[in-house]
Amino acid sequence: MSRAQKAELLALLEERERRLSGRLIDDLFPDDGPYRRELYERHMEFFRAGAEHRERLLLAGNRVGKSIAGGYEMALHLTGEYPDWWEGRRFDEPIRALAAGDTSQTTRDIIQHKLLGGLWDTPEWGTGIIPRDALEKPTTSRGIANAYEEITVRHKTGGRSVLALRSYDQGRRIFQGVELDVVWLDEEVPRDVYEEALVRTMTTQGVVYMTFTPLQGLTPLVVDFLETRSQQEPV
Repeated sequence: MSRAQKAELLALLEERERRLSGRLIDDLFPDDGPYRRELYERHMEFFRAGAEHRERLLLAGNRVGKSIAGGYEMALHLTGEYPDWWEGRRFDEPIRALAAGDTSQTTRDIIQHKLLGGLWDTPEWGTGIIPRDALEKPTTSRGIANAYEEITVRHKTGGRSVLALRSYDQGRRIFQGVELDVVWLDEEVPRDVYEEALVRTMTTQGVVYMTFTPLQGLTPLVVDFLETRSQQEPV
Protein backbone atom coordinates (compact mmCIF):
# COMPACT_ATOMS: atom_id res chain seq x y z
CA MET A 1 0.00 0.00 0.00
CA SER A 2 1.16 3.49 -0.75
CA ARG A 3 1.59 6.07 2.00
CA ALA A 4 -1.58 7.83 0.83
CA GLN A 5 -3.58 4.58 0.92
CA LYS A 6 -2.30 3.80 4.41
CA ALA A 7 -3.28 7.28 5.58
CA GLU A 8 -6.75 6.84 4.08
CA LEU A 9 -7.16 3.43 5.72
CA LEU A 10 -6.04 4.83 9.08
CA ALA A 11 -8.55 7.66 8.76
CA LEU A 12 -11.32 5.18 7.96
CA LEU A 13 -10.40 3.02 10.95
CA GLU A 14 -10.35 6.05 13.24
CA GLU A 15 -13.74 7.14 11.94
CA ARG A 16 -15.12 3.64 12.49
CA GLU A 17 -13.84 3.67 16.07
CA ARG A 18 -15.29 7.13 16.65
CA ARG A 19 -18.71 6.05 15.40
CA LEU A 20 -18.64 2.86 17.43
CA SER A 21 -17.83 4.83 20.55
CA GLY A 22 -20.99 6.85 19.94
CA ARG A 23 -23.24 3.76 20.10
CA LEU A 24 -22.59 2.39 23.56
CA ILE A 25 -26.28 1.53 23.81
CA ASP A 26 -25.81 -1.27 21.27
CA ASP A 27 -23.39 -3.04 23.62
CA LEU A 28 -25.77 -3.10 26.60
CA PHE A 29 -27.89 -6.17 27.38
CA PRO A 30 -26.80 -8.09 24.26
CA ASP A 31 -28.11 -11.47 23.05
CA ASP A 32 -24.92 -13.34 23.93
CA GLY A 33 -21.47 -12.96 25.42
CA PRO A 34 -20.30 -12.44 29.02
CA TYR A 35 -22.79 -9.58 29.54
CA ARG A 36 -25.78 -11.24 27.85
CA ARG A 37 -29.09 -10.05 29.24
CA GLU A 38 -30.20 -13.50 30.44
CA LEU A 39 -27.70 -13.04 33.27
CA TYR A 40 -29.56 -9.91 34.43
CA GLU A 41 -32.90 -11.38 35.46
CA ARG A 42 -33.80 -8.59 37.89
CA HIS A 43 -33.02 -5.91 35.33
CA MET A 44 -35.21 -7.64 32.75
CA GLU A 45 -38.02 -8.02 35.30
CA PHE A 46 -37.72 -4.32 36.08
CA PHE A 47 -37.98 -3.38 32.39
CA ARG A 48 -40.95 -5.69 31.76
CA ALA A 49 -42.86 -4.31 34.74
CA GLY A 50 -43.02 -0.93 33.01
CA ALA A 51 -45.59 -2.28 30.57
CA GLU A 52 -48.11 -2.69 33.41
CA HIS A 53 -47.02 -0.41 36.25
CA ARG A 54 -46.63 3.37 36.38
CA GLU A 55 -44.42 3.16 39.48
CA ARG A 56 -41.32 0.99 39.75
CA LEU A 57 -38.28 0.59 41.96
CA LEU A 58 -35.02 -1.20 41.17
CA LEU A 59 -33.74 -1.81 44.69
CA ALA A 60 -30.29 -3.39 44.79
CA GLY A 61 -26.79 -3.23 46.22
CA ASN A 62 -23.94 -1.13 44.94
CA ARG A 63 -22.18 -1.83 41.65
CA VAL A 64 -24.83 -4.06 40.11
CA GLY A 65 -25.82 -1.74 37.25
CA LYS A 66 -28.79 0.14 38.71
CA SER A 67 -27.91 3.45 37.07
CA ILE A 68 -27.00 1.70 33.83
CA ALA A 69 -30.48 0.16 33.77
CA GLY A 70 -32.12 3.50 34.55
CA GLY A 71 -30.11 5.30 31.90
CA TYR A 72 -30.71 2.58 29.34
CA GLU A 73 -34.48 2.79 29.69
CA MET A 74 -34.38 6.59 29.57
CA ALA A 75 -32.32 6.54 26.36
CA LEU A 76 -34.82 4.17 24.71
CA HIS A 77 -37.76 6.41 25.57
CA LEU A 78 -35.96 9.57 24.44
CA THR A 79 -34.96 8.14 21.06
CA GLY A 80 -37.82 5.71 20.42
CA GLU A 81 -35.21 3.15 19.34
CA TYR A 82 -36.41 0.08 21.23
CA PRO A 83 -34.62 -3.26 20.65
CA ASP A 84 -36.69 -6.17 19.34
CA TRP A 85 -36.54 -7.94 22.72
CA TRP A 86 -37.93 -4.97 24.69
CA GLU A 87 -41.11 -5.92 26.61
CA GLY A 88 -41.44 -2.80 28.75
CA ARG A 89 -43.30 0.47 28.26
CA ARG A 90 -42.99 2.09 24.83
CA PHE A 91 -43.63 5.63 23.64
CA ASP A 92 -44.44 6.16 19.96
CA GLU A 93 -43.71 9.90 19.97
CA PRO A 94 -41.09 12.26 21.43
CA ILE A 95 -41.35 12.63 25.19
CA ARG A 96 -40.71 15.17 27.90
CA ALA A 97 -38.72 13.62 30.73
CA LEU A 98 -36.86 14.43 33.92
CA ALA A 99 -33.97 12.68 35.66
CA ALA A 100 -32.78 13.62 39.13
CA GLY A 101 -30.28 12.65 41.82
CA ASP A 102 -29.97 13.74 45.41
CA THR A 103 -27.60 16.68 44.70
CA SER A 104 -26.54 18.70 41.66
CA GLN A 105 -23.10 17.09 41.87
CA THR A 106 -24.40 13.51 41.86
CA THR A 107 -26.80 14.33 39.03
CA ARG A 108 -23.85 15.63 37.02
CA ASP A 109 -21.37 12.92 37.98
CA ILE A 110 -23.70 9.93 37.71
CA ILE A 111 -26.78 10.59 35.59
CA GLN A 112 -25.28 13.11 33.17
CA HIS A 113 -22.08 11.11 32.81
CA LYS A 114 -23.93 7.84 32.23
CA LEU A 115 -26.15 9.38 29.55
CA LEU A 116 -23.68 11.66 27.74
CA GLY A 117 -20.21 10.32 28.47
CA GLY A 118 -18.51 13.72 28.47
CA LEU A 119 -18.94 17.40 27.82
CA TRP A 120 -20.03 19.16 24.63
CA ASP A 121 -17.14 19.83 22.22
CA THR A 122 -14.89 17.17 23.79
CA PRO A 123 -13.96 13.75 22.35
CA GLU A 124 -15.96 12.08 25.14
CA TRP A 125 -19.21 13.75 24.11
CA GLY A 126 -21.74 11.11 23.04
CA THR A 127 -19.84 8.15 24.46
CA GLY A 128 -22.56 7.57 27.06
CA ILE A 129 -25.79 5.61 26.69
CA ILE A 130 -27.64 8.11 24.50
CA PRO A 131 -26.30 7.71 20.94
CA ARG A 132 -24.12 10.61 19.85
CA ASP A 133 -25.98 11.08 16.58
CA ALA A 134 -29.23 11.66 18.51
CA LEU A 135 -27.82 14.42 20.72
CA GLU A 136 -28.09 18.16 20.19
CA LYS A 137 -26.21 20.90 22.04
CA PRO A 138 -27.40 20.91 25.68
CA THR A 139 -28.43 23.83 27.85
CA THR A 140 -25.82 24.61 30.51
CA SER A 141 -26.80 24.82 34.15
CA ARG A 142 -26.07 28.12 35.88
CA GLY A 143 -25.67 26.59 39.30
CA ILE A 144 -22.73 24.18 38.93
CA ALA A 145 -19.72 23.87 36.65
CA ASN A 146 -19.87 21.38 33.77
CA ALA A 147 -23.50 20.51 34.49
CA TYR A 148 -26.33 20.56 31.98
CA GLU A 149 -29.88 21.63 32.67
CA GLU A 150 -31.69 20.37 29.58
CA ILE A 151 -30.82 17.86 26.88
CA THR A 152 -32.56 17.68 23.52
CA VAL A 153 -32.60 14.26 21.84
CA ARG A 154 -33.65 13.46 18.27
CA HIS A 155 -36.48 10.93 18.21
CA LYS A 156 -36.74 8.33 15.46
CA THR A 157 -39.99 9.96 14.25
CA GLY A 158 -38.11 13.14 13.40
CA GLY A 159 -39.28 15.09 16.44
CA ARG A 160 -37.36 16.07 19.57
CA SER A 161 -37.51 14.67 23.08
CA VAL A 162 -36.45 16.87 25.98
CA LEU A 163 -34.79 15.69 29.20
CA ALA A 164 -34.41 17.99 32.21
CA LEU A 165 -31.67 17.25 34.75
CA ARG A 166 -32.50 18.24 38.34
CA SER A 167 -31.71 17.33 41.97
CA TYR A 168 -33.76 16.63 45.08
CA ASP A 169 -32.09 19.40 47.06
CA GLN A 170 -34.03 21.81 44.84
CA GLY A 171 -37.27 20.47 46.34
CA ARG A 172 -40.62 19.97 44.63
CA ARG A 173 -39.99 22.97 42.40
CA ILE A 174 -37.77 20.83 40.15
CA PHE A 175 -40.93 19.87 38.27
CA GLN A 176 -41.96 23.51 37.67
CA GLY A 177 -45.58 22.64 36.94
CA VAL A 178 -44.84 20.78 33.69
CA GLU A 179 -46.46 17.57 32.48
CA LEU A 180 -43.98 14.73 32.10
CA ASP A 181 -43.99 11.36 30.35
CA VAL A 182 -41.03 9.80 32.16
CA VAL A 183 -39.33 10.52 35.48
CA TRP A 184 -36.16 8.69 36.56
CA LEU A 185 -35.10 9.16 40.18
CA ASP A 186 -31.58 7.85 40.87
CA GLU A 187 -30.93 7.62 44.63
CA GLU A 188 -33.69 7.52 47.23
CA VAL A 189 -36.03 10.48 46.96
CA PRO A 190 -37.86 12.53 49.63
CA ARG A 191 -41.52 11.55 49.82
CA ASP A 192 -42.84 14.99 48.81
CA VAL A 193 -40.66 15.07 45.68
CA TYR A 194 -41.78 11.56 44.75
CA GLU A 195 -45.44 12.49 45.13
CA GLU A 196 -44.92 15.53 42.93
CA ALA A 197 -43.40 13.26 40.27
CA LEU A 198 -46.56 11.15 40.33
CA VAL A 199 -48.72 14.24 39.94
CA ARG A 200 -46.72 15.49 36.94
CA THR A 201 -47.08 12.15 35.12
CA MET A 202 -50.75 11.65 35.97
CA THR A 203 -52.36 13.39 33.01
CA THR A 204 -49.94 11.80 30.54
CA GLN A 205 -50.23 8.35 32.13
CA GLY A 206 -46.46 8.46 32.24
CA VAL A 207 -44.02 6.42 34.29
CA VAL A 208 -41.94 7.09 37.39
CA TYR A 209 -39.09 4.73 38.17
CA MET A 210 -36.38 4.75 40.82
CA THR A 211 -32.97 3.10 41.05
CA PHE A 212 -31.17 3.09 44.38
CA THR A 213 -29.52 1.20 47.22
CA PRO A 214 -31.51 1.51 50.49
CA LEU A 215 -28.77 3.25 52.47
CA GLN A 216 -31.36 4.86 54.74
CA GLY A 217 -32.86 1.50 55.69
CA LEU A 218 -36.56 0.67 55.63
CA THR A 219 -37.99 4.10 54.97
CA PRO A 220 -41.77 4.41 54.37
CA LEU A 221 -41.20 4.62 50.61
CA VAL A 222 -39.11 1.43 50.54
CA VAL A 223 -41.59 -0.39 52.78
CA ASP A 224 -44.47 0.57 50.48
CA PHE A 225 -42.75 -1.03 47.50
CA LEU A 226 -41.66 -4.14 49.41
CA GLU A 227 -45.18 -4.71 50.73
CA THR A 228 -46.66 -4.25 47.27
CA ARG A 229 -44.25 -6.79 45.82
CA SER A 230 -44.98 -9.34 48.54
CA GLN A 231 -48.71 -9.02 47.84
CA GLN A 232 -48.10 -9.75 44.14
CA GLU A 233 -45.92 -12.81 44.67
CA PRO A 234 -47.65 -16.21 44.76
CA VAL A 235 -47.92 -17.88 48.15
